Amino acid sequence: MANTTLKSLAASDHPASRGAAALIQSGYPDSTPLEALTPGSVTRTLVEALSRELANVHDQLEGVYESAFLDTATGESLQVLVDGLCPHRHRWWWLFRPRG
Repeated sequence: MANTTLKSLAASDHPASRGAAALIQSGYPDSTPLEALTPGSVTRTLVEALSRELANVHDQLEGVYESAFLDTATGESLQVLVDGLCPHRHRWWWLFRPRG
């Protein structure tokens, strides 16, 4: 992989191609040489730290997304959804009900 850039790696069928594509999408130039991403380099350390933080944010957002549906919500999120579907009626609600 000598003289390989992120763009050529992203276009290949190498197992790391998805990671290279993600780096390009996050703002790294297509022409970034892979030598800049060797273990111990400042760039790689920053990329690894960023990827861990993005994974945490992704997990949190997945939890938020899942809590918005009755099928997957749990705990307090489920209670909020059910309360929205079945609002509590006050004791005096019958005074204002439609009469037929």
